[in-house]
Amino acid sequence: MKKLLLNAALAAMVAIAGAVFSSEPIGPMHMTSEAQLTGQNRVGLVPEGLRIDSYSTGVFTDGLLAGATYDGIDYVLIRHDGVAVLYGRYYAVVPDGATVAFTLRGFMGEPTPGLLEAMLDPAYEPPDVDIPWHGAFWFETMAPQYAFLNHTIFAGTATLNLATGVLLGTLRPIAE
Repeated sequence: MKKLLLNAALAAMVAIAGAVFSSEPIGPMHMTSEAQLTGQNRVGLVPEGLRIDSYSTGVFTDGLLAGATYDGIDYVLIRHDGVAVLYGRYYAVVPDGATVAFTLRGFMGEPTPGLLEAMLDPAYEPPDVDIPWHGAFWFETMAPQYAFLNHTIFAGTATLNLATGVLLGTLRPIAE
């Protein structure tokens, strides 16, 4: 009898959660964003390469989270082979008041031999060019209207101009 009651209670919890947390998107699944780098902390050389913490603020300009503002930090590692590895954590506020956290894992630019050494030079000036990057995004939220984000991975592509600090990006789900 106890087992039957436990199963019924679990079934009821799943049914309630399903009703409260929608798994269906509420709009277009793509997102575009514009961000501005707001600061950097050069952690310096670590065994894996040059570590830089880079801060940014931005806005989703179109798509699913249009109008949401966000800020975050990218932990950038310029490896010895010239590959820039990105790991970012962000926090967004949607116009409807919902909050959404998201994480990025990705790569910036092409492998550039000598990049690490160039960036260590005190006279280094970043080039005024758009550097492509790509990565994957994971979202977390308790907002029922965005709960589907908790099980959707987005692929992102963008360009970043280190001279101006402007980043322009697009995110799309990897499965629709």
